Amino acid sequence: MRNIYTKYFTSSMHHYAAFAKSLSWVNKMRLYPRVYLLILSILSGGLFGLAWCSTWFGWLLGIAVIPLLLIVKHTTTTSEKRSFLYCFFYILLTLLLWNCLTIWWISNAAFAAFFFTACYNAVFLSIPWFVYYYIRKWAGVYMAYIGLAACWLTLEHAHLSWEFWELTFPWLNLGNGLAAMAPWIQWYEYTGILGGSLWILGINMMLYHLLFEQHTSFLRNTFYCWLLLPLSISLIIYYSYNDQGIGVEVVTVQPNFDSYTEKSITSPLFVPYVNQIDRLLTLSKKELTPATCLVVWPESAIDCCLEERYVHDYVCIQPILQFLEKHDALSLITGASSFRSYGVTKATQTARKRGTQYVDYYNSVFYFKSGRKVVIYHKEKRLPGAEYIPYFHSFPEKALKWIKRKMAEIGDIDPCLGKGNGSKVFQVNQQIKVAPINCYESIYGAFVGSAAQKGANLFAVLTNDCWWGNTPVYYHHFQYSRLLAIAHRKSVIRAANTGICGFINQRGDVIAATKQLESVAMRQIVQANNQITFYSLHGDYIGYIASYSLLILIFIALAIRLYQKQNFCF
Repeated sequence: MRNIYTKYFTSSMHHYAAFAKSLSWVNKMRLYPRVYLLILSILSGGLFGLAWCSTWFGWLLGIAVIPLLLIVKHTTTTSEKRSFLYCFFYILLTLLLWNCLTIWWISNAAFAAFFFTACYNAVFLSIPWFVYYYIRKWAGVYMAYIGLAACWLTLEHAHLSWEFWELTFPWLNLGNGLAAMAPWIQWYEYTGILGGSLWILGINMMLYHLLFEQHTSFLRNTFYCWLLLPLSISLIIYYSYNDQGIGVEVVTVQPNFDSYTEKSITSPLFVPYVNQIDRLLTLSKKELTPATCLVVWPESAIDCCLEERYVHDYVCIQPILQFLEKHDALSLITGASSFRSYGVTKATQTARKRGTQYVDYYNSVFYFKSGRKVVIYHKEKRLPGAEYIPYFHSFPEKALKWIKRKMAEIGDIDPCLGKGNGSKVFQVNQQIKVAPINCYESIYGAFVGSAAQKGANLFAVLTNDCWWGNTPVYYHHFQYSRLLAIAHRKSVIRAANTGICGFINQRGDVIAATKQLESVAMRQIVQANNQITFYSLHGDYIGYIASYSLLILIFIALAIRLYQKQNFCF
């Protein structure tokens, strides 16, 4: 078996090397460097875009970084050495192309938001290449590899966990790109997505070094181990793992209301809130059986803004309460818009004045059960720009008003929503404990893991993907839920207003899923698992290791550079 793998990958490397050599004729052309670097930029960006969340092409992430490494090699080692700014132009071009190919759907909501996000993320991801460029020049290629990986993982960790970093956008963290390849990544239960990012970077750097720097038997064997060992472990886990825990019958509902028209109160096509809830109840009733324990509705299913102290008094809530009284063993989890009043005191940074009162508005999740007071969870990981303005407290009041006005022109969006205080667990009964995960929160693995630490044995992902139109975001966002199932070994119930509702087992397999843009409910038995994985307990520890490693490495590289300068002076 090892000989087969060796033959296959050696052949693959020879083919890739032959492709690189086939470009050598361009060297005779006067514009060769620019054409060569442009080809590398387009190739890398295209590979990232083609591979992202793809079942068939996800493996391309294993070579997508190699053209970027070749760009740096060309600008630092050829006879026509160039400054970092020259190198940076082609790196930035690559990263912009990657962003454009994978997050262009943001433009369906607002082109300005897409333009800013793509540019910001491209510049952000260019920082590791700045580190790699200079460490390669000062301390050699091997230390540069470590610096590139450490810096890349540090920045991904910043997106995921740094509290002071409010411009978080972990959507394009490398480990997410393998979300559709569940059999390959079962080891995420030990590492989370940062382990996937490290694995992808390691494959790219070792393969690049074998092809374009130095080919040694030790490095070749290390590459095979790095590539095949995680894959082998993952396949063994995948085919031997069976869902654990007790069976729970759940109904999830996809009402399919258009957020720009049917859910917007200013639209002539607006569907009254009572009618919206009636559709949700009608769909739910069609799938109910005496064994059904839980019904899950999507984000913003109850879209009329409710004061949290008086939820049970609202007219639109009465049909829900009556429905639950008839099914007293049933629990309901639903997305909702709500607000909390503080009186004349501004209790939080996000509170704003409404008449004489200060209030906070929230993107919430409600838990209803007959005879109980409603339990409320406030979304903590809010979407930058749409649900909060990063560092808004440092903005002048006029600038804030202008931003809010622009958001109102896009749709019924409030960019200053209040923030929750940690994850929450809804206790359905002694055996079933559900963690509500509100839309964007589903890409924060360690944050979701904190709910598992609190006893959650089922995950309910509530989302509304309608803002982005009929684009790949539906598919990508659904695939990311599979990562949660694998990393925490929890079954996932997914409820979407539009998009894809479905059920995912603890291996990350899709048990059942709806089509896009259909009004439907689904019923399924899932397992509530009390097991807590290594990743659930320890979170993104790889990010912390990378951060400390980066600091040490930068210190060593600067010391080497200082030593070189002193020797040069003498």
